[in-house]
Amino acid sequence: MHTYVMSKPALYYSLFSPPARACILTAKLIGLELDLKLVDFASKQHLTPEYLALNPQHQIPVFVEADNEIFIDSHAIMAYMVSKYANNDDMYPKDLKKRARIDHMLHFENGVLFQVIKDMVRRNIYGGEAEFNPVTLEMCSNAYSFLESFLGDSPFFGNSAVLTIADVCLNTTLVTLDLLIPVDDKKHPRLRAWMERMKTLLPSYEDVNLSGAKVLCDRIKKTMRGNKIKADSITEYD
Repeated sequence: MHTYVMSKPALYYSLFSPPARACILTAKLIGLELDLKLVDFASKQHLTPEYLALNPQHQIPVFVEADNEIFIDSHAIMAYMVSKYANNDDMYPKDLKKRARIDHMLHFENGVLFQVIKDMVRRNIYGGEAEFNPVTLEMCSNAYSFLESFLGDSPFFGNSAVLTIADVCLNTTLVTLDLLIPVDDKKHPRLRAWMERMKTLLPSYEDVNLSGAKVLCDRIKKTMRGNKIKADSITEYD
C-alpha cells in the first residue's frame, strides 16, 4: 500500500502588500505551514499568463489549497485558514453575532482603511503628486477616528476579548499608514495603545510586518521625492 502525503497549501505573496502580510501572520498564529511563493512585481510576474490563471485580477495574495483549490482576497483567505486549520474558532468565531462584528471590521479595513493606501498609490505613485493630497489626508484622519471609536474599551476590534483576523488585517494596513501619516497619540490614544500591544502579540512583527510596511512606505516616499523634483524643474523653466 502506498502512502500519499498531501503538499502544503501555497500562498503567493510579496511583503510590501498589507493583505499578503495579514495572511502570513494569520497562518503563523494558527500554526499553519505554508509554501510561500514570492511574486516579483518588478519583473511583472503578476501579469504572466500563469499567474493570471490563478487570479485574473493580477493581485496578491492568492492561496492554493493542497488539492489545488484556489482562493483570492486576503479576508476570505484568512477566514478560510482559521475555519479549516485552527484548533479553535477564537480568531474567527462561529457564533453569528461575534462573527458579524468581526466581518464588519474586515469590511471596514477593505472599504475604508485600505482605500487610503490605494488613494496614495493612485495619486503619489501613478498620479505624479509630490505631496499627500488633502483628500487622502482627510480619508486617513476619518479612518483613524472611526477606529478609535470602534475600539472603545475593548482590547481588540469587534468588541472581542481575544485577537481575531480583524485585528491582524487592520494592523498590517495601519503599520504601513502609520509610517506615512502617523497616528496621533493625543487624538487616538486607544488606537495607539492597541498598535503597541499588537507588536508583542503578532509573530514575526519585525521581519515580516514592519519590514514589509517599510518597503511600501519607501516606494511611496521615493516616488513623491521624484515627483517634487520634476515639479520644481518644470516650475524653474516656466
